[in-house]
Amino acid sequence: MATVESISASIAALEAGIETTNGGLDVFYLLFAGAMVFFMQAGFAMLCAGSIRAKNVKNIMLKNILDACGGAVGFWTIGYAFAYGGADSSKITFIGNSDFVLANIHDGASLIGWFFQFAFAATAATIVAGTVAERCKFEAYIAYSLMLTGFVYP
Repeated sequence: MATVESISASIAALEAGIETTNGGLDVFYLLFAGAMVFFMQAGFAMLCAGSIRAKNVKNIMLKNILDACGGAVGFWTIGYAFAYGGADSSKITFIGNSDFVLANIHDGASLIGWFFQFAFAATAATIVAGTVAERCKFEAYIAYSLMLTGFVYP
């Protein structure tokens, strides 16, 4: 016959297992949802390609690819820190003041959270690609992408 102590230990072990499973499901959901949002990049690229002349399709595809890459650099260097850095409640700041280039982010769940937020920032930058297609220089568009994901989106 089971004792109260053994039942309590079994319940504690089950609660710990449920907590671990919940954490894993949270990380999976963020990764899956971030991937779905990131796939919007491909949709916007196809929309842009369909709305321009055939001779400029390669150019707009390159802009969309580098939009994601430039957005990653902008959000990695300063965007995430401005939005989420500086969780010190004793200091009230307008923008974040720590975690630049993900300096203090080392665990997997936080990196997945970064990816989720980056996917939205990069998608926000890509939306404009179709409106400026065939009307904007390449260098200016990359600078816009860095500014949007680094400063405006956060």
